[in-house]
Amino acid sequence: MDHQSVGLIARKIEESGIATLCLGSCRDIMAQVHSPRSVFLDYPLGRQCGPPHNADLQRRILRDSLTVLTSAAGPGAVADLVYKWSEPFTWETHCRDIEEMLREENASNRVWFPKA
Repeated sequence: MDHQSVGLIARKIEESGIATLCLGSCRDIMAQVHSPRSVFLDYPLGRQCGPPHNADLQRRILRDSLTVLTSAAGPGAVADLVYKWSEPFTWETHCRDIEEMLREENASNRVWFPKA
């Protein structure tokens, strides 16, 4: 799901009294959607919890994210985590990361075509 869909779903879940937290890497979209509580990581799309096979870092990110459930400034606030990705974003690294994820999941890239 994309950031906007998750944010809108979180708002509906919150209306029923269940606390939610959105973890994402598109800060501008997260700010526009006004999810009840959001955490931003400056990480590549699809890698919000860190690189694969780095369980220690992934646990730290999740623990730090969950503290926002009780410390969020208010609805729509986006908390920034200080973690930094190991290399700058480029389309080449993005495509490489996508290929790596597909390989790890033994999946193939799907091409989307609109319905006629």
